[in-house]
Amino acid sequence: MSIRRITENVYELQLGKVNAFLVEEDEKLTLIDTGVPDSTGQIIEMIREIGRQPEELKHILLTHSHPDHAGSVAQLKVITGAKVYMHPAEKLNVEKGFVPKPSEPYFTSFVNKLMYNLFVKNASGYIQPTKVDVLLQDGDWLPIAGGLHVIHIPGHSAGQVAFFLPGRKNVLFAADAADNLFGLSYNCFYENFTEAGHSLEKLSTFDFDIACFGHGKSIMRRAAEKFRNRFLAHRHSASQAKAAQPYLVMEQDVILSMRKPEEKI
Repeated sequence: MSIRRITENVYELQLGKVNAFLVEEDEKLTLIDTGVPDSTGQIIEMIREIGRQPEELKHILLTHSHPDHAGSVAQLKVITGAKVYMHPAEKLNVEKGFVPKPSEPYFTSFVNKLMYNLFVKNASGYIQPTKVDVLLQDGDWLPIAGGLHVIHIPGHSAGQVAFFLPGRKNVLFAADAADNLFGLSYNCFYENFTEAGHSLEKLSTFDFDIACFGHGKSIMRRAAEKFRNRFLAHRHSASQAKAAQPYLVMEQDVILSMRKPEEKI
């Protein structure tokens, strides 16, 4: 377990097999994901390690409801009083305290299937339930952590979201859309790979310097270029993928650079 500084105000919290991320903003802190159940003590220790206090944590953003990402949200909310944010598609999972596994998970390789069978298939789907305070939609701009853009990226799960943080170096929090365990690649499993492919294309159109993942180390240089080379130039064939809802994918050469909305006069 360790903490690593990614930018002047972003920290990668390495919680065993999964990562969470801490964003500083003056006297407030924002946490992206919470690790597996009982990660609370480690997260609080890391907050103190950077010279901050748990009561400064005001916002907890969940990329999705899987227990390795939302496992400690309830405990952290009780201790800090922070508001919890997530997409409505998985709100009930967190509020009921149970996250079902996909009936037919899709794997892009035999290795991923093996990892799923070893670490996910028989893992508990239960987490301590808690209330979700704020529902996120695709395209939302959150006036927290210096300004975060919400990107809905279904595929790994129906309500998964990524976050885009503009700054001196633009940072993408890509959740489990992909991972960087043995180089940038597809995640261990997907509920709907057709949707996941669209989501990866969508993320590849953003202009980001750094990419952060739920699993694996952050990519610190030319991250958007690496996304485009991996997920646009070398597309995985998904012959067994389930049908997805129609989705408008941007042209490959369109690169989005997100900025804070203009303030009204």
